[in-house]
Amino acid sequence: MRRVSFVLVLLTIASFGLAAQQSSAGDQAVRKTIEEHYFKAQSTGNGEALRGTFIEEGRMMWVQNGQLRTRTSTEYISGFRGQPPADEEKRKRRVVMTDVTGDVAVAKVELDFPDALLTDYFTLLKIGDEWKIVHKSFHRSMK
Repeated sequence: MRRVSFVLVLLTIASFGLAAQQSSAGDQAVRKTIEEHYFKAQSTGNGEALRGTFIEEGRMMWVQNGQLRTRTSTEYISGFRGQPPADEEKRKRRVVMTDVTGDVAVAKVELDFPDALLTDYFTLLKIGDEWKIVHKSFHRSMK
């Protein structure tokens, strides 16, 4: 009986380890998508870095003056001005957390700008071998 219990404990530990490794790989891939595409567009002012990362049907939503505002991913990408922000050297960006389950993920991102702290929440789907952003919501806190 002890041997069966010991084997069950080992199998449980091994399954947790495998799940953690899979989650870690998914976590890294989601972070890479955000860091290599979203952060690049933010820092360069070039929205082209987001084409193919945000799905065309994607949406961005936020609340402004108590009212729901929305923008399509195409509108969002088109809004980039094509040049880095004047205060780029003072801006900080980081992925705060990710949560990955199979082919769906969420990510929380902070954009720390001189005049505001923006908190973005992304929903991503793994389509084929790539993570795609399907939704972005954000909150802006003025400093």
